[in-house]
Amino acid sequence: MIGFAVIVGELISSTTVPVRSAFYGFMTGFLLLAASMVLNDYFDREIDAINEPKRPIPAGVIKPAEAFSFSFILGAFGFWFAANSGIAALIIAFVSVIIMISYNSGIKKTGLLGNAFVSTNVAIPFVYGGFVVASPTWSLGIFSLLAFLSSMGREIIKGIVDVPGDTAKGVKSVAATRGPAQAAKYGAGLFIAAVALSAAPLLLALVSNYYIPLVAICDIGFLLTAYSLLTNSSPRNAKRSKNYVLVWMTFGMLAFLIGAI
Repeated sequence: MIGFAVIVGELISSTTVPVRSAFYGFMTGFLLLAASMVLNDYFDREIDAINEPKRPIPAGVIKPAEAFSFSFILGAFGFWFAANSGIAALIIAFVSVIIMISYNSGIKKTGLLGNAFVSTNVAIPFVYGGFVVASPTWSLGIFSLLAFLSSMGREIIKGIVDVPGDTAKGVKSVAATRGPAQAAKYGAGLFIAAVALSAAPLLLALVSNYYIPLVAICDIGFLLTAYSLLTNSSPRNAKRSKNYVLVWMTFGMLAFLIGAI
């Protein structure tokens, strides 16, 4: 999805996207996110031993040192593609990796700040795509903010699922410190804010009417998810909801893409 997000950023910012730019942009997002996810598994191996014991490292399938080395290799290839996409692209990729490393190595335990770090890296690929082909537009800026809000809500409700491990390892998530019900309220509030903001591109005439059907699906999905969380803040429902959020975010991406071209 992150590789595709870069291409969406490119298409929203420019009517013409060279195949090379699309491919290099996709590979940068794909590889750097892959590096981030492997590094996350490396740093979270003790938490995962409680929350997700079947993951490769706690299950003993992969050694921690192997995961760390693999993350480094993925990141190196990602930087190569970024370096061949221009100096602005390389700088943004570098900032993204610094955010990634900071989160995985300690910021995660701060709770909301850690959620914000992850969500920033979800929004960055769209901006990255804009800089690769031209310069970010207002439409792209709004969509990046929508991606941030949606991801922030998702990260907070993910904490409901991870309370046992987070509590044991001192991760100060909203769910661990204030309870699942409060985390559900935070997450639902952010989803509702994203829905409200989704009207801005239409009101500002930044997208065509083709934007409406897909964004309607996205918005209805987010509202239903928010309602579901507010009425049921159980870990099982939170886990189901965080997966649905990815579906609604995909419809949002498609809405902006079709509405902008």
